[in-house]
Amino acid sequence: MYFDVASVVANDDFTLSLVFEDGKSGIYDMKPLIGKGPWEHLASLSIFKTVSIDCGTAVWPGDIDIAPEELYENCIA
Repeated sequence: MYFDVASVVANDDFTLSLVFEDGKSGIYDMKPLIGKGPWEHLASLSIFKTVSIDCGTAVWPGDIDIAPEELYENCIA
C-alpha cells in the first residue's frame, strides 16, 4: 500500500528517517513513545538502531513494531 515503509534509518536522536512506497519521505519522532508500553525496550540507542522493515513497517527484535499508517500520517517532511 502507499503507506508501506520502503526505507528506514534510526537516527541518534531517537527519530526515524523514512521513505514510503509512494515516494513520500520524512522524519518520525519516536521520543514520546520511548520507554512506554512495548517501546520501553527501545530506550537503548543500540537497540533502537536495530530497526528494520517487515510487512511494510518499522520493526525491532522482540515483536516490537509501529503501524505504518501512524508513521505515514505523522512523519514530518
